[in-house]
Amino acid sequence: MSAHAPTPATPGHAASDRPTIAVDIDDTLNDFTRTLRTLPVPFDPAYALPEETFSAFLARVRDDAPETGDLLSTEYSYFRYRIHALCYRAAAPRPDGVEFMRWLRADGWRIVICTRRDLRRANACTRKWLADHGVPFDHLFMAANKVVFCRAWGIRHLVDDDPFQIEHGGPHGVRVYYPVMDKHAALPTNGARGFASFEEVKSWIRASDC
Repeated sequence: MSAHAPTPATPGHAASDRPTIAVDIDDTLNDFTRTLRTLPVPFDPAYALPEETFSAFLARVRDDAPETGDLLSTEYSYFRYRIHALCYRAAAPRPDGVEFMRWLRADGWRIVICTRRDLRRANACTRKWLADHGVPFDHLFMAANKVVFCRAWGIRHLVDDDPFQIEHGGPHGVRVYYPVMDKHAALPTNGARGFASFEEVKSWIRASDC
């Protein structure tokens, strides 16, 4: 699923000669996990759940527990989406991440935001968050396996916190850069590069052949 860019491409850069980068949102450009674990979510009858079930579901969501059954849609999976949607709106941007995205735009990059969010439901709130925080982009896509996505679209650079992308990007020709988190401690990175500041990513992609 794609959305149009909120800001125009840099003049003088034709589509065919612009380098391209894919960038994740949650826990890369924002503080989604912290928000998920700390955002106050009071009981509301509008959730159509008994208060005891609401509390149990909320605890599972805060622990990032997936749906355990075989059904694609359940009471829990819908509740989980609704809590995630609250966090999509409330998550704070990472200041150096926003500055990095603006630098990419000024430097002539084509910016593809690639997220695991279900954009069939979260497209509007995602685009609003990006616009509200002045984050430029050219395309907005949902993808679970972003290594395959990048390979299919000829994208050689990916910024993402997901361990799967970090572990598998390098062997498949995708350069992955990730914000270092506790979950990455024992991860085989296979050439992916962890960063504390997006300034490091700037220097790495400047040094690459794009």
